[in-house]
Amino acid sequence: MAALSTQAVVQAARQAGYQVALVERLRANRWLLTLTDTTGATVVLLVQARPLIIAADVLDLAEIVRVRRPARGILWAYAGRFSPEAQRTLLELADHRLQLCTLLPPAAEPMSGTAWQGNPALEPNQ
Repeated sequence: MAALSTQAVVQAARQAGYQVALVERLRANRWLLTLTDTTGATVVLLVQARPLIIAADVLDLAEIVRVRRPARGILWAYAGRFSPEAQRTLLELADHRLQLCTLLPPAAEPMSGTAWQGNPALEPNQ
């Protein structure tokens, strides 16, 4: 997996149609972005650049959404996948504001389930 940069994460969010309000690099492979979608709603995007995203990552997103109170929260598994436990945790949380994705959904797209599929804003191999 090629190293992902903060600049590439911001570029991907902008290409998907989001306005970037704040970027926080939490670790070498983890970012938290505060975005605005096309409706003006606040979205938090937790980006994980690891091969396997686990339940603890989903719980981290849920806590961020609980504290910051955005309209929605997205956990983006960049060049990775979600473990069965991560998917089960999302279902158990039953919070309609949370979304898991392997491709960053466009800002204009309504949430439609837990794993958005479509054209990526940034291919993992770029």
